[in-house]
Amino acid sequence: MPKIVDRDARCEELTRAAIDAIAEHGLESVKLSDVARVAGVTTGTVGYYFRDKEELLIETLNTVARDILKRLRQLDPITPDSLQVYLPLTPKLMKQWKVWLAYAGAAPSSPKLSKAYRAFYADIEALYATILDETDPEIVHQRAGTIIAALDGIGLCAALQPELWPAERQKQAYQALVVPLMTKDGT
Repeated sequence: MPKIVDRDARCEELTRAAIDAIAEHGLESVKLSDVARVAGVTTGTVGYYFRDKEELLIETLNTVARDILKRLRQLDPITPDSLQVYLPLTPKLMKQWKVWLAYAGAAPSSPKLSKAYRAFYADIEALYATILDETDPEIVHQRAGTIIAALDGIGLCAALQPELWPAERQKQAYQALVVPLMTKDGT
């Protein structure tokens, strides 16, 4: 009797393997064989679940974005300090950030990656809008975008220079840049 494989579970397994392979080889250099090796499957198995490398890479970006949104949506209650879960404060989160940044570098020249990025940032801005104590949609849009820029800036510094941006420094920058934006007057 043939083995029954849950397609969604296998795709998830392969995108998780792609995260590890991208963290190891970089986005431009990663091959389907690298993903297969990390997943412990054949390249043919990867090809069975994803039409091509681009489809796998898009789904891997979506997996990283879903992970970030899931962490943020699980915050209860959301406090000014709680958005720190977005930052690369642990080795696992640092790996995701490095992968995220690899995609950020490729997105400007890839319409599909750019579209995936825009969708993620629209989702995250909408999420932040729900936690801001503000009713004016333009102010919410502006402040949510500023929060995203501040968090991305801290994450970028930490991912590029982890020895200079340990968790404590990231938290200090967060307190200085993000916490004030979460109050009604934005100061």
